[in-house]
Amino acid sequence: MAVLLAASMLSVPATPAMAQDDAAVAAMRDEIARLRAQVAALEERLDLMAAEGSKTGSTPPSAPLSASLTTSQPAPERVASASGSAQPPALAVPAASPPAPAPASGFTLKPRGRLQFDGNIVSRPAGMTEPTLGWSTDVRRAFLGVEGNFGGGLGYRFEMDFASGDPLFTDLWLTYKKGSWTVTLGHDRMTTLEDLTSDLQTSFLERSGFIQAFGFERRLGLSAAYKDSDVVLSAGIYSDDLETLGSGVADNSYSLDTRWVYMPKLGKVQLHLGGSLHHRELNDLADSLRYRARPGARTTSARFVDTGSFSASAETGYGIEFAALRGPFHVAAESYWQNVDRPNLADPTFFGIYGEIGYVFAGGEARGYRAGSFSSIKPTKGIDKGGAGAWQVNLRYDWLDLNDAGVRGGEQAIAGLSLIWVPLEHVKFMANYLHVDVRDTPILSDGRDDYDADVFGLRAQYDF
Repeated sequence: MAVLLAASMLSVPATPAMAQDDAAVAAMRDEIARLRAQVAALEERLDLMAAEGSKTGSTPPSAPLSASLTTSQPAPERVASASGSAQPPALAVPAASPPAPAPASGFTLKPRGRLQFDGNIVSRPAGMTEPTLGWSTDVRRAFLGVEGNFGGGLGYRFEMDFASGDPLFTDLWLTYKKGSWTVTLGHDRMTTLEDLTSDLQTSFLERSGFIQAFGFERRLGLSAAYKDSDVVLSAGIYSDDLETLGSGVADNSYSLDTRWVYMPKLGKVQLHLGGSLHHRELNDLADSLRYRARPGARTTSARFVDTGSFSASAETGYGIEFAALRGPFHVAAESYWQNVDRPNLADPTFFGIYGEIGYVFAGGEARGYRAGSFSSIKPTKGIDKGGAGAWQVNLRYDWLDLNDAGVRGGEQAIAGLSLIWVPLEHVKFMANYLHVDVRDTPILSDGRDDYDADVFGLRAQYDF
């Protein structure tokens, strides 16, 4: 082994300077002799380590030391001394191997959050004095939380919204996953396509009128869901939202909810067909049922349609969902009926529907879709890589009818256009224009129950 080392070092091609300098050659021979002695000493130490390892069960290094000394490091260049004669390189010592990583415990923790700033101009119908009409701004959402896994199929999410100044719970749950099944316990929701699409990925600043009016929200409950490549089936039992439960109001209401989705991929078309069913027993909340909706802008507290509070014992809602995506195009439509049980009175059924079409016209491939809801638009080349990000345009018509069986809340139709820019992943800017047409409403404008308004909205958002 020492002979091989000496031969490899002597085989280095001689340079003209070396040939002319006998002193340098003599120095090299002395250095080789010194290296031979060092290698012999090290081999003796390895033999002793091997003998001790056979007694203790440890395994000595199998590769020859000379190989590690000559191949584990790139060959260093020769350096000249102050006298000008070439000096042999210093002996390269192999680096120690890094320690083996500790086995994973299964616990993971990932921070998550989002920040949305909104600004809206809502034109003021004649005679209305609501101060938040006109120009208004708001921190729409300021979420901060964590999510991850405990191991063994158990997962968690803890998230709060700080936008109002007082922290409010949003997602707060534990999950258990086994194969295609997921059981969720906590503050969660089971609603419809658009409501289950994250507010980070909606086509307009606000969701459709019936989602606002019929009180779709997270509630404390227990649910189970089955998901495979083409089907989502879910069912759960819920009480009320945590804010209401913590307000001190007597609240023994509960609801039963279920949703099912069929989502086959037909060639290049992603299809979505779904339905949902909701039944809620109001119990002690029987005298406080109310349905109302803002005109597509959350920064105003004005509502042009509002049933006011009325008595009811229960509500039953049922909806149908449709969507299709192909390349940069998507279409979506939902309708929802909310039937109300009123003791000794006629039972009204309120109704909402929307339809939209969207097109990613630059910088992105398509609107995302995953497991029964829409997901993000990812730019193919963001501004951080010299591109222009992704751009999308959307058209929508939204109708809400809160008049039936003696309950008068009004009718609201909204035609909207939105433009979305995603300059890079996790950053998004939105602008939408809405024309709002109100009819037969108890919220009057100069004594009239039919009028219109215009809304222009902007949003900037970031998430992680």
